[in-house]
Amino acid sequence: MRTKDPEYPAAVEAAVEILRQRARRHQTITYGELSAELAVQGFGSIPPHRGVMTYLLKDVCLHDNDDGRSPMLSALVVNKATQEPSDQFSTLARTEPFTRPADWTWQDEQQRVFIHHH
Repeated sequence: MRTKDPEYPAAVEAAVEILRQRARRHQTITYGELSAELAVQGFGSIPPHRGVMTYLLKDVCLHDNDDGRSPMLSALVVNKATQEPSDQFSTLARTEPFTRPADWTWQDEQQRVFIHHH
């Protein structure tokens, strides 16, 4: 799948819903689990690392959040081994429109997501 594919917006919507469900349960999800859950819903061409997953997670963060002020939903997506989001997540958090402050941490963002979806 590519970001220009007609089914891409539906994949973003599916990922948002998966992550909202996790947020309500105060749970994280690994990149592999998210890829597998998307595959179950018919989006089987989103591998867990790099490629389209990177763009998908950015678009998940922008979903209903054009100004970047709401919590970044993809803070819940973590590496299986480290249980932390990728370095790309922290880089994204410091770019427009999110522009998180210098003392920001991904742990803070996870907590904001959990509170927002409680």
